[in-house]
Order: sequence, then structure tokens, then C-alpha cells
Amino acid sequence: MNDATALLSRWQRQRLDTVHANRTDYGHGPDSVTVLAYYWGADVEKPDTYFYRIESAFRETWLHCGMMKSFAQKFPCVEIQIEPSLIPGNLYTMSADCDGKFADRFSTDYLMVIQDDGFPLQSGLEEFLGKWDFIGPPYVRDKFFPRLIARMFNLWTANGGFSIRSKRMCDMAQKYWREIYHTFPDCHAVGEDAYYTETLLRRHREYRCTMKMADCRSAIRFAYDCVVEQPVKSLPFGFHRAETFAIFVDRGWIQV
Repeated sequence: MNDATALLSRWQRQRLDTVHANRTDYGHGPDSVTVLAYYWGADVEKPDTYFYRIESAFRETWLHCGMMKSFAQKFPCVEIQIEPSLIPGNLYTMSADCDGKFADRFSTDYLMVIQDDGFPLQSGLEEFLGKWDFIGPPYVRDKFFPRLIARMFNLWTANGGFSIRSKRMCDMAQKYWREIYHTFPDCHAVGEDAYYTETLLRRHREYRCTMKMADCRSAIRFAYDCVVEQPVKSLPFGFHRAETFAIFVDRGWIQV
């Protein structure tokens, strides 16, 4: 566990012991959203060692957004979907599930994907519903030329670790997966992030012309992932990656 992950983990444990201790009422969230997380990367010999982190991600989501229909692998308080094809720690098996089975996992208008290192940090979910088919931490740099190209060709690449996507997007992604991409080996094109925000946009005109991708500056307000540096001037709605969380702590935006 690196320093950033250890920092996030301590904060999550402390929040569970104080803010969320014995809490059962988080209010009511939007009926149009389903929340989903994968609990698949833990030590198979000690599967509950880091379970508190995924519990924390759900409880932080409920705290800021209200209770919503929720799914998680091995989460006791919400509906459970066991997926035997998932291999602990194997990213390809998770990507294949995201690409080919998301549409079967929910029936609401939108799906919010969270992770143990990616979830909301404050309220404001409503701002990001009803406008786009996909919004996640932007991987398009907030500079004139990259924004221009992205706008011209609707190629707003983004991270899916903490994201919101529409049911119609997941339906179309699943269709292409079953028709074409299920035969692809483990490669960048079918990695979950790239599949939804690069591969299908570039290769399929129907998808590109139908799906509305959030622009870079809207996506920055939604969440930040420090893999691609962005001009983040205040705490966004959420985050992805422990290193991003550590940056927010250093800036004084989160107290630990």
C-alpha cells in the first residue's frame, strides 16, 4: 500500500467510525440512477481485508446523493450480483463485464460507477444528470486545440472509474460488444475506459452521432483523475485515484 492509498484508507476508516457509525438514514436520492461498484480486487485468501473501503465508497455516495438503487459484489445491505467470470485483480475480466454486461445490470436511466478509490466528495449530483450519456474525469487536456478537436469529433475521452453513463449508451455498447468486440484479446481498445470513450466513438458513426459526451470543463467539475493534469481550482463533485485524494488533502480541500 503506497502513501496515498494509506492516507485514503485511514480517512475512510475514520469516516466509517465517526460520520457513518450506526447511520441508517441517508435520505432519498434520484430514482433515475443506479450505483454500482466491483468488489473484486481483494486478496482471495482474505476477501474482507479491504472491504471497509468499498463500504466507505457507498456510504459517502449515499451521504452526498441520498440512497439510490445499488449493486455491489459482496455488499450485504444492497442487492448483490455475483459474476463468476471476474478474476480478482484481472482488469480484463472487469472490462469485459463493463463492456458486455452493464446494460443487463440496471434498468434506470443512468448508472453511476464508483470504486473504493473513486466516489462523490460533496453534493451536487443533479447538475450532472440529464445532459450527457457519459461524464467522468476528463482525459482531454483543457487547452484550446485538444478541446477544439474533441468538440469537432465528439471525442471527449474520460476515465470510467468514477463516472455516470446512460442506459442507452450501455445498451449500444453491449450490442457492439456482442457483435464484434467479444472476440478481441486483452488490449487498450476493449479496456473499459477506452471502449466507451475512444473505441466506439472513433469506429462507429452511429455511436458517435448518438451519444452526448460531457465536455472537458463540465467533466472537471464532475471529477478529477490526476493521471492527466487539469486546472482544478476547487473541490469537484468527486474524484478517482488515491493520488488525486492526496492532492486534495495537500490543498486543504479535505480534512484528514
